Order: sequence, then structure tokens, then C-alpha cells
Amino acid sequence: MRLYLAAPTRAAAELAAATAALLALGFAVTSATVADAIDADDLTEVVAGDLDAVAAADALVTVGDCSTLFEPAMAEAFGVPVVTLAEALAGAR
Repeated sequence: MRLYLAAPTRAAAELAAATAALLALGFAVTSATVADAIDADDLTEVVAGDLDAVAAADALVTVGDCSTLFEPAMAEAFGVPVVTLAEALAGAR
């Protein structure tokens, strides 16, 4: 099962822990591409790649408060279920 993880910018440690936990359970995990100091064309490519990953996921997993992020809204638009990390971990057991 392919999961896309979404987390607020300041939740790097939580995102890393969630990624490790889900990988250990056998999930394929991806998240937003980190892109520092890139031009507009590169940013467009990065965002397009992230949107493709959201659309291809079996579920989008939120780590922390993702209410202001675009990924959960895009997942819903693509028909991809949005679940919390707790729900994803509980469903894997």
C-alpha cells in the first residue's frame, strides 16, 4: 500500500518517526519534496511531482495539524482517503 505523508513544516522529527514506523510495517511511503532556493520552473516541477504522488497514493496520512496544508485538500479532490497517523497505524495491525 502506498501512503503519502503530510506534515507541517516544523514537524520534521514527527514526520521522520511516522515514516520509520510505517516503513517498518511494510508500507511504501512518500512525502513532499524539500526544495530550498529554487526558481519558479523548478518549483512548478516539484509541486507537480508531489501532486502526482498524492494522486497515486492509496491514502494520505496526516502527521500533526495539517489543516492549512494543500495536500489533504488535493487528496480529497483526487478521491484519495485522508487518515490520521493513528488511524493508519491501527489499520495496519
